Amino acid sequence: MSDGKMSFTDHLEELRSRLMRAAFAVMLGMVVVWNFREPFFAWMLRPLEVAWFCRARGGCEVPTVFRWMLHPHEFRHVRALAEATMSARVGGFPIQPQVHFPDPTAAFVAYLKLAAIGGIVLALPVVFYQVWSFIAPGLYPREKRLVMPFVFFSTAFFLAGSLFGYHFVFPTANEYFLSFSGTVTGTQVSVVPTLMMDEYLGFTSQMLLAFGVVFELPLFVFFLSLAGLVTWKQLLGFGRYFTVIAFIVAAILTPTPDMFSQVMLGLPLVALYFVAVFLAFLFGPKTARKWRSTGDAEPAKPAPVPAPAPAPTSLTSMKLTAVAKPSSGKPLPGASLSPEEIARMDAMRAEKIRKWEAEQAERAAAKQAPPKD
Repeated sequence: MSDGKMSFTDHLEELRSRLMRAAFAVMLGMVVVWNFREPFFAWMLRPLEVAWFCRARGGCEVPTVFRWMLHPHEFRHVRALAEATMSARVGGFPIQPQVHFPDPTAAFVAYLKLAAIGGIVLALPVVFYQVWSFIAPGLYPREKRLVMPFVFFSTAFFLAGSLFGYHFVFPTANEYFLSFSGTVTGTQVSVVPTLMMDEYLGFTSQMLLAFGVVFELPLFVFFLSLAGLVTWKQLLGFGRYFTVIAFIVAAILTPTPDMFSQVMLGLPLVALYFVAVFLAFLFGPKTARKWRSTGDAEPAKPAPVPAPAPAPTSLTSMKLTAVAKPSSGKPLPGASLSPEEIARMDAMRAEKIRKWEAEQAERAAAKQAPPKD
């Protein structure tokens, strides 16, 4: 981790600085998108345009919808040929797609929201970099080196998820929702969709955000593995359960009743998960970490237990060994003595005994001596 320590106030100041830089990048992106608001709005309306045309002609095959989304010029050519032979309303449903705004300022507000969405998309690399820079002081040096790969792949996966939902999910979902319009059976009453600019942009932006976040899954799993919280074997074992979870999520995010749309979203999620497992196999640890020490050093090994003392060769050495040996039965370090050391300690002990006996004799003689006048 970083050697410098930051107080709570320092963390708040750092957070404020990072938020201001990210907000400034978003503001610059909004200015750029505002100058191209109509082309960007046309791009956002293309799924609705394709779905509206399919509903007017009585339905389209899903592969055809995908092809039209990927080739807009082909779609416009087919629509121009079809509109020449179609009436203004087919089954009570208008041919020309329409979006409305309820008051004079609503269109301006909708374009501001559109510029904000585009500004966030353009500023994604800066936003992800600021997020990483805020958490970087709490990381180890080898983890800080991942800043540029993190920014690149975070942006790439988010954009890939958003574009996947835009091209393959939004048209079929819009067509399904528009299928509830038309002439009510047995009556002359028509149910006509009246779409508001603000509501359509809000719905589309939320779906773009949802698909972008879902496609961040490989990056999230990879960092879990890199941190040692999981291993590639654990992820591989969880793969069968994730497959079920992925198709449940796909069923929620694709409201259409057909299985094709669900499979088109579920399969990429499963594929992304196993891509993350492969990355964990290549770069992650093979076993989950149970420790983490400063400087990425391994924990210190325990000190070796000293060998037991050899059998004593004299009475004194037996006593010394017995004293040095604790009640647990394990010898203490240094309990074994050489024969020269034992002989020297015996001589010192004998000398102390002689001095003690001489002192006791002097005291006894002093007590027996007659008192002086």
